[in-house]
Amino acid sequence: MNQDENLKVLYIQEQDRKRIAQDLHDISLQNLAHLTHKLELAGMMIDSDPVGAKLELHLVNKKLHETMDEIRNIIFDLRPMSFDDLGLKASFERLLSVINEKNEYEMILDISDVSCENELVLVNIFRIVKEILFNIVKHAKASRIEFSCYQEDEICYISISDNGVGFDENALDNLMRKHFGISFTKERINLLGGNLLIQSHVGEGVNVSMEIPLMKV
Repeated sequence: MNQDENLKVLYIQEQDRKRIAQDLHDISLQNLAHLTHKLELAGMMIDSDPVGAKLELHLVNKKLHETMDEIRNIIFDLRPMSFDDLGLKASFERLLSVINEKNEYEMILDISDVSCENELVLVNIFRIVKEILFNIVKHAKASRIEFSCYQEDEICYISISDNGVGFDENALDNLMRKHFGISFTKERINLLGGNLLIQSHVGEGVNVSMEIPLMKV
């Protein structure tokens, strides 16, 4: 790698660290601080209002399990467990299941497994897909997600589409400057030697397609 590419790698890594730290602060630490206050309240109520204390403890137990799930998701973001055990296909299936936990989306899926000797490539493919899917959840206002992934001639082909609000393709450069996730996605794909194509029209959703070479160690 040349110096510019090395700086891009370091920049992406630093942004990942900031995002994970922000998630831990916004979700886990705030929830745990709130639970601490709830436990203190239950302790003060235990003699004068045992029924109320039991109710508070029940709420604490419920929120604690929710916080554990949130921390588990953050850990999964760092290194998906299913990726280690079963590979990229199972990791995608788990990710899509988490995204559609409340059955908000019609999912049209065609996922084949992808093999590569260089696990760093597969991990980055997973993170690229995760970023795109989370952008759909945050911004698209979609009811349908289409996802396909397959391998052919040492190339990983991925297509992700939604039926959301879309955007004007002429404004893509401005969107990339405003939404760092899109910019990071492009940088990751460039560093992997791949190609990214984003197509959209206002009111007609977005289609993202990519080709990423499966480099060997």
